[in-house]
Amino acid sequence: MNNPRRVPDGRLVAFFFAAAIAVASAVQASEAVLYRIFLNDGSTVTSYGEFARVAGRVVFSMPVGSMEAGGSPELQLVSVAESSVDWVRTDQYAAAVRAKRYADTRGEQDFSKLSADVARTLSDVSLTPDPRRRVEIATKARQMLAEWPARNYGYRAQDVAQLSTLLDEVLAELRAAAGEPAVELSLVAETIPPAQVPLMAAPGFRESIEQAFTVARVTPESTERVSLLDSIVRALQPASKEKWAAALRAKASSELALELRTEVAYTELATRTLELAEQRGKIADVKGLEKLIKSVLEADDRLGRRRPQATGALLATLDSRLADARRLRLERDAWSARLNILRAYQKTIESPMKRFRESISGLEEIRALAGPSLRTLEGLSERSSKGLQQLRQVRPSAELQTVHGMLTSAFQMAGQAIAARQTAIRTANMDTAWRASSAAAGALLMFERANEELQRLSAPPTS
Repeated sequence: MNNPRRVPDGRLVAFFFAAAIAVASAVQASEAVLYRIFLNDGSTVTSYGEFARVAGRVVFSMPVGSMEAGGSPELQLVSVAESSVDWVRTDQYAAAVRAKRYADTRGEQDFSKLSADVARTLSDVSLTPDPRRRVEIATKARQMLAEWPARNYGYRAQDVAQLSTLLDEVLAELRAAAGEPAVELSLVAETIPPAQVPLMAAPGFRESIEQAFTVARVTPESTERVSLLDSIVRALQPASKEKWAAALRAKASSELALELRTEVAYTELATRTLELAEQRGKIADVKGLEKLIKSVLEADDRLGRRRPQATGALLATLDSRLADARRLRLERDAWSARLNILRAYQKTIESPMKRFRESISGLEEIRALAGPSLRTLEGLSERSSKGLQQLRQVRPSAELQTVHGMLTSAFQMAGQAIAARQTAIRTANMDTAWRASSAAAGALLMFERANEELQRLSAPPTS
């Protein structure tokens, strides 16, 4: 049964979460950069450090509760669907945050190095007598200026543009002196600074709680919802005397209790369903399994479809059990259709089978080189000969050819063993006696395997 409630394997997301937890635990509060993720409904949530897009999700660490200066807030590793994010605003804000971070840390140092490199280049130009070599040196410096803003978050883009203009004038003079065109179009580039997006302050206590509620509402992971709601309840405990805090704590407590009850309900549904599926699968109850799948969908509807991943995993398991049951049902029906043929065959070989069983003790003596006497061997030889004659008159169906061949071989080897033992007795030759022993062992083994194959064909398929 195909059902839209199936979910993709979450192994990739789980792997990323494990890596992200290790990274997040190593980040110090003083080093963290706060990003904002803008949702399509107009709300925003805070990402403590960089966020990542993986397997259709946006994974990030968000602070819950107080973010006092110098302290480390409680972080929750959470995810939201990529489709729920306003990526234009989110990417613009992320670019602005990175640009601000760069300006506050390395920007001025890198710009000073750029200015020094340009000055050194101009000095090299003044000391170079070859006009064409001068153009090459100046062109390299101009290329460096053209590429610098894009590589450095647009830091001091206007200043870089002014330097570029000055260098363009110098380069034009150098080109004229070298007899080259005054303008090289490949070096003309606009140094447009990044969009000016106002950065938001770190979320206050109340805002972080409200953001946690927002993520708890939109995240597809039930474990994240439970963890977020639990964090909200704990974070609001000290502030519960305030009216807004008491109201939010009551709401979080109520939703947390609902989530926990839902978790229990889905766990019980899965346990009960899998037990029934196991029972019905063993008896190839295809219709019973189809009804079980329908009952899971109905139960999921009653529970508000609050655990899509758990339901998807359960339905995938039931689909697998259903496929196995259908295969087993077919095998059992095919076995039932062949059963009359098998029983008819068993009836036709009753007499030779009885003859061989009556000869087993004698063949065991031959195998052990412990007898029997010539008189007993004559009786064994007669039974073996008649049994083989009866088997050769039987025309088995195609699927019984193998077992029939085993039985025929058993009788043939038994006859060889008896004849060799008779010769050994008459000649007192141990080598011949050992050949008789080997043939008897082969006859007994082949008869045993034929019996096992008949039992297998007689038993209904079980898996």
